[in-house]
Amino acid sequence: MTSLDPHAVANGWLEAFQSAATAADVEALVDLFLPTGWLRDLLCFQWDMKSLGGHDNLKAYLSEKVDDRTRLARAGLYDVRIQPTSTLGPPVAFPLPSDPTKKGVQGAFEFGLTSPPAVGRGFFRVVQNPNGAWKALTVFLTLEDIKGHEEPRGRPLGLFPDLSTYDEVKAKELAAIDQDPTVLIIGGGQTGMMSAARLRKLGIRALVIDKNPTLAHVWRNRYPNLTTQTTAHHCSMAYQPWPTTYPKYIGKDKVADFLEFYAKAQDLRIWLSSTVDGVPLYDEEKKRWQVTVKRDGQKVYLEPKHIILAVGSGPANLPKVEGMSDFAGSVYHSDDHRGAAPFAGKRVVVVGSGNAGHDLCTDFVAKGASSVTMVQRSPTCVVSANTVDKAVFEVTFNEKYAIEDADFLGNSMPPGLGMKMAAGGGTARLKAMDKDLFDGLTKAGYQLTWEVTPGGGEVGFLGYLLARMAAGTMLDRGGGKLIIDGKVKVKNGEIVRFENDGVIFDDGSQAGADVVVYATGYLPLVENIKTIFGESITERIGTQMEGLDEGGEMRKGYRPTGQPGFWIVMGPFPYGRFFSKHLALQILAEELGLSSAGHSKL
Repeated sequence: MTSLDPHAVANGWLEAFQSAATAADVEALVDLFLPTGWLRDLLCFQWDMKSLGGHDNLKAYLSEKVDDRTRLARAGLYDVRIQPTSTLGPPVAFPLPSDPTKKGVQGAFEFGLTSPPAVGRGFFRVVQNPNGAWKALTVFLTLEDIKGHEEPRGRPLGLFPDLSTYDEVKAKELAAIDQDPTVLIIGGGQTGMMSAARLRKLGIRALVIDKNPTLAHVWRNRYPNLTTQTTAHHCSMAYQPWPTTYPKYIGKDKVADFLEFYAKAQDLRIWLSSTVDGVPLYDEEKKRWQVTVKRDGQKVYLEPKHIILAVGSGPANLPKVEGMSDFAGSVYHSDDHRGAAPFAGKRVVVVGSGNAGHDLCTDFVAKGASSVTMVQRSPTCVVSANTVDKAVFEVTFNEKYAIEDADFLGNSMPPGLGMKMAAGGGTARLKAMDKDLFDGLTKAGYQLTWEVTPGGGEVGFLGYLLARMAAGTMLDRGGGKLIIDGKVKVKNGEIVRFENDGVIFDDGSQAGADVVVYATGYLPLVENIKTIFGESITERIGTQMEGLDEGGEMRKGYRPTGQPGFWIVMGPFPYGRFFSKHLALQILAEELGLSSAGHSKL
């Protein structure tokens, strides 16, 4: 190829895409994809999230009958055009991973929808097939706004016709939320707050309750050297990115300070020291929950239409091991680690080889523990911060992109295809960048893996992030060097018994210890769900909340759960920031009566 005009390629393909969509011609539209091409649909063809690949799957999905019309016909895509106003810029050429000498074209576009009456945004990646025709490798479609109920994007005036002050208007708004919240959000961490902020922007009354006495309590009370695991831009809050004066990796107290301010700046209604009292009941006729909240010792009865569970994960996983009560030292979960200074000169054993385990080992080394041993129970997926910066953050989450555009670009790759591409060579390229680190860790006895499931392919860090919310990974920012230099010893295996002054491992070896910390993560989220809603709710929502469906979408997060009016939010900052919008749109659609068989709940 001697020359390539990305704009011309984009216009030509989008014109064909619109023609097929307008004619509701499933065959013609699917023919615009490679035989192995993928579609990611977030709320455009149904009130749910769907990723699927291959002509047969695309045809089956788009031709499925809804109200006597195909799904494609019912949605009624129209006015498909290149998006001119985006920090991502115009369509551009990109090198094909399989052959960098060949180019594809990618870019953002926008479109209208008839049902629901809405506007959407899309992203395409097209490549040439053997015959020279441009075909889609991926197409991403996401709902942006429901017409007549658009999210306000400009700065509000702050002046009111009845001459009220801003504080007076806000007081009325908060009082209305207290009296009759449409949505009750259980959990006031960053994900619960962002969900509330999204709903407020759409004019939906959302009340947040949190069991803790102060905002950002969980961040404030974690171990001293905790920081955001990824870059500041990647960890931005919805509507309110971190100030540019903040460091790249933000310390826990600075995060907590900002979250306290965020609640005020976004005018969120949050009840602290508040818990659900008794089991919430869903009234099928009223389509409302019956919930009693204990707030500062007083019981308050509420009837919200929706409940969002925003507690993050299940309870802390602290294994029960023989002889633990006989141990003369300290044993606790990483959630209860308040700093290593009291253990200077002590023998330390940290169980767990992921991010929390490395943070704790680093803290103990820094504060002068006499020895630090990391117990690695299974191989860990490792990638260095420098490599992730070069491969992800400097590319997709570069600060030249508005965070909304970075999220859009970052989510434009169907997750199932992303993992296939990682297993097909992407992970190998990242591994090569970290060869020295991996060689050193392996020599020190630290076991590595890039497979989420044995034999499932090296999906690497991306696969662990998608499938396990990054559990089982270590984003190395210096902890690896402590292992390589021998300042942290690695022991493979499990602790099977405690003795008075040490532990016994499953291979019969032993180690002296004065403190044992379990950085062993958390139990499944369903344990918290059953505690709040009772065992019977699992008859509708199942028992597995985490993980992925067949297309690589989250199994339950930010999408229909099976229980009307019940939603779950989960995951790190980027998940809460991006998908909270889609959750808010689904709730708005229900409030407007737009949900129907064609946009059905699972």
